Amino acid sequence: MPPNTEPGDTRSRIIETARELFAAQTYRAASMRDIAERVGISKPSLYHHFRGKSEILAALVAAPIEQLAATVEAAAALPADQVRQGVLTGCTDVMLAHRDTMALLLRDASVYGDETTEIMSRVVRIIEQAVALLAGPDPDWRARVRAAQALAAVADPITQFPDIPAGALRAELLRGAGAILATDPRR
Repeated sequence: MPPNTEPGDTRSRIIETARELFAAQTYRAASMRDIAERVGISKPSLYHHFRGKSEILAALVAAPIEQLAATVEAAAALPADQVRQGVLTGCTDVMLAHRDTMALLLRDASVYGDETTEIMSRVVRIIEQAVALLAGPDPDWRARVRAAQALAAVADPITQFPDIPAGALRAELLRGAGAILATDPRR
């Protein structure tokens, strides 16, 4: 066991090690054996904590997914003139707080597989709900496209620019997404 590590946080070490390996190798390429070896436990011990890699992924993404869902739900309850801002700022803050996990969800296509269908379907539903809120009531297809573009304008750069400080990146992300939503091509 690594120094200064309590036995009770083996599960946390597994999750953090998996995050690192998934980022370095992709979800599909990282094996349970790789994770166990990196943590310093046997493969059977790893299976004592998690039944499989998809269960590790579920534990890894649980907090950000729950926070995104709560953000979108909270924004839906805001007065109509505050919904867009609530969705954009809330989702941006959650994604910035979980940059590594967002990179995994948004950049690693191998997380989308049969064993992860439930997890990834939940992510897709949250994104769809956020886009619907950004599009506003009774949107035409153009408004729905701009809403999807605005959310992508927040999500994509978070994973593409990990070296930019969160505060500076947040301001620019919100400025860009706001500009997209303010554009009305029918004018």
